[in-house]
Amino acid sequence: MNALILAQGTLWGILLLTAAISLLLLRQIKALYRKIAPLGALAPVSPATSTLLPQQLSTLDGQSVTIGGHHQNGKQTLLLFVSGSCPVSQKMISITRDFCGREHLDLLFCGDDTPQAQRAALLTLGLTQSEMVNSATLGRLLGVDRVPFAVLLAPDGAVEARGLVNNREHLESLLSVRATGYSSIQSFLDANPRALSAS
Repeated sequence: MNALILAQGTLWGILLLTAAISLLLLRQIKALYRKIAPLGALAPVSPATSTLLPQQLSTLDGQSVTIGGHHQNGKQTLLLFVSGSCPVSQKMISITRDFCGREHLDLLFCGDDTPQAQRAALLTLGLTQSEMVNSATLGRLLGVDRVPFAVLLAPDGAVEARGLVNNREHLESLLSVRATGYSSIQSFLDANPRALSAS
């Protein structure tokens, strides 16, 4: 009988100790999240505009498409700037398609090269001609200086969020703009200069 009581007491002691350690770990994790900057898409270059006026462009198969301005279906649009010579761009194609399907975003792939180079890149990237536009002007307006780079447009053409995207988490960070009020990790760090400090 004494052995049973001792065993029960030991088990309860272990359980209470585990609960205490779990609470301490939770507090440390919360403190860590308060100290570090949010993981988000990096946007090193400022865009030339905060609202994209309607741009009449053509997909590589010649279809006319309007980018920016008022979107009649009321959906956000994600522009993903990619290159056929960039292995990360190749990885992000399928991730972005899945992400936009899940989040109900319109998706358009963009590039800046000669039409011949872009058509050759379609095979590497696994895209169709109707999914991609080729425009140097669009990239300059939106401050795109390297790829893969994503720009999230509001239904009225406003640039809601933008930045380099190397994984799904970066894409998801673009949608957190309305909740956090910061359009990129740069804007967060500008507003919170001590975010990366150890204290």
